[in-house]
Amino acid sequence: MSDFLSFDRFITPGIIRVVFALGLLLLALGTLVRVLYGIWTFSIVTGVILPLIGMCALALLWRIYCELILVFFDMRDKLTTIAGRSGPL
Repeated sequence: MSDFLSFDRFITPGIIRVVFALGLLLLALGTLVRVLYGIWTFSIVTGVILPLIGMCALALLWRIYCELILVFFDMRDKLTTIAGRSGPL
């Protein structure tokens, strides 16, 4: 409990991993709905192929965005370690 109140350990990196998984799930469900609609309307290129290509691109961008957030937390941990090794100035 003291780690939670003193901000010695961040909980956001764990939360980001869950948010990433939920985002991929929503992206997959949205693409599935769009592909099924494309099949229903007999639109192969704009209803099936383009949504699948778009899903791959959006999944990559979503991964990059989540990694950028995690990089900031990793930088904070590394700076704390460096500051602890050098001692007081």
